[in-house]
Amino acid sequence: MNQLILPYQKNIKHTFDNFFTDNNNNIQIIDCIKNIYNQKNNHIYIWGDRSSGKSHLLHSACNYYGEKNKNCVYFPLNDYKNFKCDIFNGFEEYDLVCIDNLDSIYGDKEWEYSLFILLNRILNAEKKIIFTSSLSLALDRIHLKDLQSRISWGLIFMINKPNDDIKEKILKNIILEKEYNISLDVIKYLLKKEDRDITSLIDLIHKTGNYSLSINKKISTKNLNNIIK
Repeated sequence: MNQLILPYQKNIKHTFDNFFTDNNNNIQIIDCIKNIYNQKNNHIYIWGDRSSGKSHLLHSACNYYGEKNKNCVYFPLNDYKNFKCDIFNGFEEYDLVCIDNLDSIYGDKEWEYSLFILLNRILNAEKKIIFTSSLSLALDRIHLKDLQSRISWGLIFMINKPNDDIKEKILKNIILEKEYNISLDVIKYLLKKEDRDITSLIDLIHKTGNYSLSINKKISTKNLNNIIK
């Protein structure tokens, strides 16, 4: 296998093509990831709010480079307490390492140090690493200052959350891709009535779609309230 998605993670088929955005900064992030092997910078730090698409970008990077015969590994740190930090041993052998939710370990000396050692090994081996975090490096939350300094050597981007137009495209794509029996006017209804982030909206569409398939009936705005209560 050219791509390793750790067993406890779903192999989500995110790609750059289905990362919908009209934001120039987000487009620049995608371009930098696609060209990471054509530039001197070996690492990228992407930060932004929850549901801004950070995990999508990392999965997309693994899928993109996996097709180019690069060995990739994806590791989310939100459940890091279920593992020992020596799990990083050998990660430098991969062409691309994607570390999600980096801020989960901020303040944990052992994990910060292990990550610092990994980053040094990757840089020495001239491999590539991409981090995502919910926090800006400027907030100074990393206790190991050598780690913060080393990360800051790379490219740093803030990812922007999708606006309503992009949310609509995302939800419409899910309905069509999954062949859910949902009227498309449901999307506009949800965007107007539901004060939810895109992750919550996606979960709601899946819940509604699965219900529509189970009853073999099209869901419209008229019978939606019974589902989303």
